[in-house]
Amino acid sequence: MNIYAQVHSHPTNLRIHLIAVPLFIAAHLGLFYGIIQQELLSILMYVGFAVLSLGLQRWGHTLESKAPAPFRNGWDFLTRLYTEQFYTFWMFVLSGEFQKKWTRR
Repeated sequence: MNIYAQVHSHPTNLRIHLIAVPLFIAAHLGLFYGIIQQELLSILMYVGFAVLSLGLQRWGHTLESKAPAPFRNGWDFLTRLYTEQFYTFWMFVLSGEFQKKWTRR
């Protein structure tokens, strides 16, 4: 959690993550629904929302004084991406670390 907290401290990046991470999760739920319903337009829309979420988060990280470690390969990208979106961010919030970063500004 300490490494995650080090690259998530800028107030604007924190705000972006509060919007973008739930958007990423919602996009995946919608994508799952679109696949089940076989609705191509829905699938494309939710893929777009996921891409938008990642773009917002990438922009937020440009505001940080310390950049996240680069991805080593495609597998590292996928595992870190999904772990951070579905687990690490929420542990960051629930542990109180997000609140500490938020109030330090």
